[in-house]
Amino acid sequence: MKHSEIGLHIRTYEDEGKSHSHDHHQLVLPLVGTLSLSVDAKEGEVAQHRAAIIPAGIGHGYAATDDNRFLVADVPEGLAPALDKLPCFVDLDPALLHYVQFLHAQLQNGTESDFTQHQMLLLLIQLLQERHGSQLKLDRRVHAAKQFLDEHFSRPLSLAEAAAVAHLSIRQLNDLFRRQVGMTPHQYLTELRMKEAWRLLEQSGRSVQRVADAVGYSSLSAFSDRFRAHFGKAPSHFRRISK
Repeated sequence: MKHSEIGLHIRTYEDEGKSHSHDHHQLVLPLVGTLSLSVDAKEGEVAQHRAAIIPAGIGHGYAATDDNRFLVADVPEGLAPALDKLPCFVDLDPALLHYVQFLHAQLQNGTESDFTQHQMLLLLIQLLQERHGSQLKLDRRVHAAKQFLDEHFSRPLSLAEAAAVAHLSIRQLNDLFRRQVGMTPHQYLTELRMKEAWRLLEQSGRSVQRVADAVGYSSLSAFSDRFRAHFGKAPSHFRRISK
């Protein structure tokens, strides 16, 4: 896999496989069955509420149940730093499991572009970071900027404001934030907004315009375009399926 490429696949495994490695990080997410893994001498399973993160270059062997199916994400180099800070095996809460099922459905439809897959994977990594964020050790300036974005994403804001909070230039913040969080502040802000918009569309009775307002978009068309680029569906699609 080229470092700039991404691959999202639905995959089944044989009963047992020899240890091997690959030059990219990989996420293995549960759909059906159990996959026992040995990753860098760490033993664990992908099953029901648990996923695995396999670092690039690390040998791993596996054994699977007869009936199995998993969602596997080959992670491009640009997103790898975010996964480096997470453990090999992570628990999935109901929201993460719901998102895994959403990704599964999108892949089955077979209509997602590489760009859309990239955006969906960004959101998945962001969700994993939130659940296991206690293991992230951020520079105090990055932490300040991240906290500012977490607290103010619901209103229009500029990266200059986040940079000022961190006492860095925009360029310095971009570089440091990306190295430590795995994405730029702009990407992180977009992920926050899209995740909340998706939640509001599915769980509240708000109109699409009110959801756009609630996540910092003054323009409905700009919000709709960004949402469609992220999830491959218009916001109205999620309003329909939530009813």
